[in-house]
Amino acid sequence: MNIKTLYVGLSAIFFSLGAMATPVTITFDPLTTPGPGFTSIQYNVSPNESSYTESGFQLFTLGNIPGQSGFGSAHTGQADYYFGSTGLFNDDTDGGFTVLSKVGGGAFSLESMELATLNHTWSFFPNSEFVTFTGTLSGGGTVTKQVLLLNNISFQTVDFTGFTDVTSVTWAQGNSTTRAFNQFDDIVVNNPSEEVAAVPEPASIALLGLGLAALTVKRRKGEPRKG
Repeated sequence: MNIKTLYVGLSAIFFSLGAMATPVTITFDPLTTPGPGFTSIQYNVSPNESSYTESGFQLFTLGNIPGQSGFGSAHTGQADYYFGSTGLFNDDTDGGFTVLSKVGGGAFSLESMELATLNHTWSFFPNSEFVTFTGTLSGGGTVTKQVLLLNNISFQTVDFTGFTDVTSVTWAQGNSTTRAFNQFDDIVVNNPSEEVAAVPEPASIALLGLGLAALTVKRRKGEPRKG
């Protein structure tokens, strides 16, 4: 490998450090409201009309009864639903589906989310309440993950290995048969098509400088003396 090839390689590594996809967290913080009660996102005409949008991503309801349940979010004073952070839930407690996707379509990666039971005063059945997530892959096919609800008093972190390059992720609200009534918060997604040109860190700049200096010394030692 010659000096020029090494130089180009080091430069490529350096500049790639400044162009990386940045994770986005859907926090639902804009819905934070003090006092008891709920914020409702109702729909009136079609099953898909209720939606929530944040940071370039959207969640919408699928298969609900028109004119009735959409999304809901507990206020900070609603102690039986609020678990320390503002979340969202599908208000159709008869198996209505929630769909996560990018605004305008396209592929993304789902990395993690916080998941909890809907209400800690309802009957909870340990080791038997599961929420199933299904991701639709952009290249065809699906990926699934079944999550066991661990308790009914707080959020739990769920990691989604394999939910890369998906166009949507779908999961159901509970019903009288499956139970698993759930709410969700802090959804971490990654949009690989939107790379952010970040300024390289000083340590990265120093590393590149040392590499180039070493290459320069090596080249000079290899040059024949003039005489």
